[in-house]
Amino acid sequence: MNAGLRSSYPELMPSSSNVGAAPRLDAVQGLFRLVGEASCAALAAFVTATTVLGKFPAEAQYCIALTLGLVAVFMLRPGPLARAGRLTWPDVACTLLFVAAALATGGYYLANYAAIAAFREGIPTSADLLCYAAGTLVVVEAARRVEGMVLIMVVIAAFLYLAYGHYLPGVLYHRPMPLSGALEVAYGYQGIFGIALGAVVDIVLVFVILGAAIRVSGAGDFFNFIAMRMTRGMRSGPAQGAIAASTLFGSINGSAPANVASTGILTIPMMRRAGYTPGFAGGVEATASCVGQIMPPIMGVGAFIMSEVTGVPYAEIMLVATVPAFLFIFSLSAAAALEARRLDIKALDSADPERWTAQRKCQALILLGGVGTLLTMLFTGYSPTFAGLSAAGVTLVLAMALPPTRFGPKEGWGFVVDGGRDGLSVMIACAAIGIVIGAVTSTGLGIKLNQLIVAMGSGALLPALLLAALCSIVLGMGLPTAASYLMVVFVAGPSLTELGVSLLQTHFFVFYYAVLSAITPPVALAVFAAAAIAQERPLPIARDALRLCMVGFALPVVWIYHPEIFLNEVTWATAPHALATFVCLIFAIVGFNAAHIGYFVTRLSPLHRISLAVGSAAAVYPWWVVQGAALLLLTGVVAKRYIADGRARPGAQVKAGEEPR
Repeated sequence: MNAGLRSSYPELMPSSSNVGAAPRLDAVQGLFRLVGEASCAALAAFVTATTVLGKFPAEAQYCIALTLGLVAVFMLRPGPLARAGRLTWPDVACTLLFVAAALATGGYYLANYAAIAAFREGIPTSADLLCYAAGTLVVVEAARRVEGMVLIMVVIAAFLYLAYGHYLPGVLYHRPMPLSGALEVAYGYQGIFGIALGAVVDIVLVFVILGAAIRVSGAGDFFNFIAMRMTRGMRSGPAQGAIAASTLFGSINGSAPANVASTGILTIPMMRRAGYTPGFAGGVEATASCVGQIMPPIMGVGAFIMSEVTGVPYAEIMLVATVPAFLFIFSLSAAAALEARRLDIKALDSADPERWTAQRKCQALILLGGVGTLLTMLFTGYSPTFAGLSAAGVTLVLAMALPPTRFGPKEGWGFVVDGGRDGLSVMIACAAIGIVIGAVTSTGLGIKLNQLIVAMGSGALLPALLLAALCSIVLGMGLPTAASYLMVVFVAGPSLTELGVSLLQTHFFVFYYAVLSAITPPVALAVFAAAAIAQERPLPIARDALRLCMVGFALPVVWIYHPEIFLNEVTWATAPHALATFVCLIFAIVGFNAAHIGYFVTRLSPLHRISLAVGSAAAVYPWWVVQGAALLLLTGVVAKRYIADGRARPGAQVKAGEEPR
């Protein structure tokens, strides 16, 4: 959805620099790239046309979109027989074979889906089974090219479980299913063409187009500009600017690694120049890029997918997401400010800020017009897809109408191509994850896993929450947020609702941990993206990112016991209690960040750090007596640090002649 995403989506490179390459292979490589870009453009055009003019039946809609995406992936991504990203003749043959299989299986399913549903479901013909087998293999290989082996191992394990799970003992046993039945589940509405792919085709791709429109208009750069302007003159200004830019852009972007690659190029070096360590700078950027996906109004399209799955109106989901997102962002901002104080970073007042040029004013107008159109249409009852596409149209019209942001045919073609290309990864991944969802639902494994989570928690809520959180993080590693959320919510979600957790609390619980899996080792895609820019090993960045995200890891558990921070059920009678809880959470967040940073007003002793950590944990305990004692403890430590600083400061000034901090 942004320029940075292309850097994380390596394509076949032009081979003119490949010394000794055969001219015919050069021509094939160029042709592959052209066909791949044309397929991306066709995908964007198809989504646009069907959103405006009306969609085909679900199976046909998803089949056409998936086929175009498969052709684009095979044309643009090197295969297993390529060398250093360059085509070889064996790889050309392999790629053409997969493209032919994608076109053949897609064409067959498109021509026969109605007959299959009406007459052949459960009794597939030999031609049907050949289509299912070849189509499943094609999707798995495409998913390997865009997401690597981690996802493929999960998908293959799910398919093998479908076909041979009846040989397994105990809770994993399911009734015998023939191989033909496993293929039918995998390549059908329960699997590849199921809810995961449907969410991407129906919702995500429209917002991919909106993101491409914002980028080509230059309005995306405005996030960095306004963030740096707002935080100029602050000790932690570079870090606060990174947080603001990444959360604002991440809300539209929806991909933490791509967000790091785009905004981090500017923010990470700026934080390092200010005095932050490379690990902390990379951790701030990786964490902020995750936070953007849980921030309203768009939440990286997570809000719209959640609305589609749960049936809860978008406005209510956005309202529910507001307070947790604010608390997460406040925690990250507080940590950055305390770290700047600890390192005694000076405010960069002398830096000459970028001025409000005519181009910047036009970018602000475009952004206001596009996002304003989106929100206005959403709150007046239009569907998310039509609202998103309308916002993209307004963005493009304004960009072309204003001379400073007007773009030419080359940029226009790039916009159309990126409108399809930027969604390929999540679309193919969700198609493959459909096989996992099909295996979980059709074999009864989902029900058994939910019963197992409840049983391991011994009927208690907290152990079950921790097990569900671990399940969400592990299953979500290495996947796009939308894909991991859709896969995990069908595995771990029902166990929470069985224990009395509300529908929205459950879905937000899973969604938060799906987002945080982008910074959780060993996969941690956002961390690796930040490490490349910060020129630091991934381990220190992962360590700092996990420290900065501890509040984010705790928040889903906190709102289970404090549902009042979900504003959808707050009334005038319960508002004082909700406000008191909010105050306690603010104290807890500040105290916890001071404890792990080791600084508040002055450097903290180990005893003070332990006291703050204990007080912060107790402040969220769901009993007012414990909360009151925790607030007294936190206030006492803070007051003591202020008194100690007041006593030490005059002597320190006389002795060292330093400017007071």
